Amino acid sequence: MFFARARARAALVSHPVAGFRWQQFRGAASKELLQTPNPIAEQLNATNLWRVGRWAKDSDKSGDKKKKFKGDKARVNITEEKLCDDIIEYIRPTLSRHVGCDIVDLFPGAGLWSRKLHDAVQPRSHLLLEPDEALYTPMLKELLERPNTKLIPKSGIVWAELSEVLNKTHLPYQVEQPSGKTPERNDTLLVTANLSFYPKKKYAFFDNIAQLLLYQFTSAIRTGSLFQKYGLVRMLIWVGDDEKNSVLSRNIQRRKRLSVEAELSTEYIAEVAGADGMSAGGLRAQGPFVRDHNIDLESTKMALDRMKRQGISMPPRRETRMVRELNSMSTKQRKQIRAGTIAPFFDRAYLSELAELEAEKDAGTLKTTDLKRVKRMRDLKYKAKQDMRRSNMIHELLVARSSMPIKPDDISDPEKRAEWMAKHVAWEEQVSRMDKALRGDFLLSRDNLHIFRQDPPVLSWDRRPVEPLVVSGMEFFPNVPCALLDIQPKTMHPLLLESGPNTSRAGDMFGILLGSMYRNSLDPLDKVLEGIYPGAAEGVLPHCPSLVDPKVGGAGYSGWSGLSPRALNETQLIEILDAWMKWPFRPGFSELVGRGSEDGDYAGDEEGGAVQTGDS
Repeated sequence: MFFARARARAALVSHPVAGFRWQQFRGAASKELLQTPNPIAEQLNATNLWRVGRWAKDSDKSGDKKKKFKGDKARVNITEEKLCDDIIEYIRPTLSRHVGCDIVDLFPGAGLWSRKLHDAVQPRSHLLLEPDEALYTPMLKELLERPNTKLIPKSGIVWAELSEVLNKTHLPYQVEQPSGKTPERNDTLLVTANLSFYPKKKYAFFDNIAQLLLYQFTSAIRTGSLFQKYGLVRMLIWVGDDEKNSVLSRNIQRRKRLSVEAELSTEYIAEVAGADGMSAGGLRAQGPFVRDHNIDLESTKMALDRMKRQGISMPPRRETRMVRELNSMSTKQRKQIRAGTIAPFFDRAYLSELAELEAEKDAGTLKTTDLKRVKRMRDLKYKAKQDMRRSNMIHELLVARSSMPIKPDDISDPEKRAEWMAKHVAWEEQVSRMDKALRGDFLLSRDNLHIFRQDPPVLSWDRRPVEPLVVSGMEFFPNVPCALLDIQPKTMHPLLLESGPNTSRAGDMFGILLGSMYRNSLDPLDKVLEGIYPGAAEGVLPHCPSLVDPKVGGAGYSGWSGLSPRALNETQLIEILDAWMKWPFRPGFSELVGRGSEDGDYAGDEEGGAVQTGDS
């Protein structure tokens, strides 16, 4: 049963989708989300497509019946010209390399973003794949008047239809990369797509069809399919703001299989624009999970330093909360920012409520007779005090861990080595005695700091070339915020390219290994490998020196101070795969698939011990 289940799932995510039968979440855009602050939003609203139920307009002011266009009312369109102008200017230095290229444009919709991008790069050809041709053609008229611009009434996310376009007829200047050749970056082709849907469209085990499409777009880098058959092709993709986390995790809690595979296949993934990921009160782009605020501050400072070196500045009123916080600091304060030197601070949602209550008390507007709110403030103060005490305990343990020798075996004096080992045993016992919640917070602090402190940092987010511009829901129709992801593929390790029949299947096996590690991301690595196949730990781990070398992200100790699977970097993952392929007793691909299913390891949110923003 497991074998059949895993094979069916592999077919789903590895091969192009021939046709979609998705399940749209109940409900539609409410009236409050259909405000029209600009001409394009008014034009979209006038189609009557998004108006459903008793409040839908069936007639105009004269009483004549209004035509209701047919189309997908779950699609979200970019409608604010100032937003597009700000983005184009922001990334113009990198767009210059695409001047005169070919553009493949999926789901252009109202066409505002498509028009602005066209004007910025002046392409030699611009193909717009738009399935709702009748609905959007009037809005695309101005763009279609430009030379070498063509509207093709096909869905760019149904691969059978997309494949009919990716050929010499429509892209005469593009040349497919020869099989077996190391792919090179191809700046003569640029792909853009709008995969923003509201409400979300569920497909199989993916919460939103956009997650599946992002997975397939990044998988195409490894397989050399879709656009990537022409080389390493840059992609500018609009998604619902919630979907960016699936490929661009901001902390280790959200670093699931999809984001790891994106790290392995891309030079960078940048969030060019999106809702403020660090808004006040703990309402965050990474969902309910948080990491040490000091890491977020230092990460933002590093991104701003990279931008400064490139001569890039943020347009006014589009700075994130983190940027504003940094800008309010003195030069001396900014230089002192270094995560791990002080106790971790988790910016939970209840702290915003506590600040509001304390402000009311200071202003004299919180009456002592309001017993319920006074008690609430007292309870939150107690909780904040307890959290600070727990953070100090975590910090003390992390400092003690960092003070240990890099490797116990490096100590030549037997007495000193025994002394350090005794300290390590005592440290391990201290962690073991923690209550489950505190130990979970400690492990998250340990792993988040570990992957951030590496050079370069493990997460694509912490290596971002630019800080995202803040968008508003009112710049879209319906009025829900979206995010623009800039994805630049890179040449992957040769083993990861070994997929499919007539190969070693190393890339396919890696997918199974990675899935198993992320289903058991808190377990010791040797236990996880033994669970995949008996003897694997003994046959693989001794041949992976980076796992125990702190200079490249390893850990010289085992136990609570050791590495968990979720904290492995790219070098370590490739080293494990290489050792696996050289292990003479490894199982064949079919046997490995038959040992278990890969369900639920792509973009799930639940994880034991995860630090969340709530009160509990």
